[in-house]
Amino acid sequence: MTDVTVAILAGGNSKRFGSEKALANFHDRPLISHMLDIARKVSGNILIVLSDNAQLEKIKPYVKIGRTVVDPEGSTKSALSGAITAFEYAGTEHTLLLPIDAPLAKPHLLKVLVEMSPTHGAVVPSWPSGYIEPLHSVYLTEHAYYHGMKVTESGSYKMSSMLEHLQNVLYVSTETLKQFDAKLETFKNFNTLRDLKAAER
Repeated sequence: MTDVTVAILAGGNSKRFGSEKALANFHDRPLISHMLDIARKVSGNILIVLSDNAQLEKIKPYVKIGRTVVDPEGSTKSALSGAITAFEYAGTEHTLLLPIDAPLAKPHLLKVLVEMSPTHGAVVPSWPSGYIEPLHSVYLTEHAYYHGMKVTESGSYKMSSMLEHLQNVLYVSTETLKQFDAKLETFKNFNTLRDLKAAER
């Protein structure tokens, strides 16, 4: 198995959600617990990336495995900022990013992406529409860290901007990935509490 850290991006301001998303209950357990269960089935190296120390204090009691790290003080809240923090602290050749709100993700599919990662700057699921899933992707850690920093220094905070600079990116069709997750629930995320409760039902 490729040397990989699974980094759960739990930061952000959860404006649309209206509360601390990581602690929202899904089937009577907080999302952070679901994501940690998924992560440990992929790798023993787990990071939880948080926005600030205030968020860390809220979530710490629920983190039974892995390490918690916090974005630099004053950094712009964005997925790319969280990703760069993950790359900085990963300590492994590759890093698999996961959002905090994907409790239906299938570890077997994620392992397949990890197994594809050697010799690639990133492995990124891609939909037929051209939409990509940069937060369910595997990155060559140091390569992504370098280019992520360069992109933010230029004033952009989009994951797609970083991907444009990475070398040898492998885009994997979601149609191909259906053999590992027929309904592609791995990529289902929940932006509002209403979405989460609807999925629960």
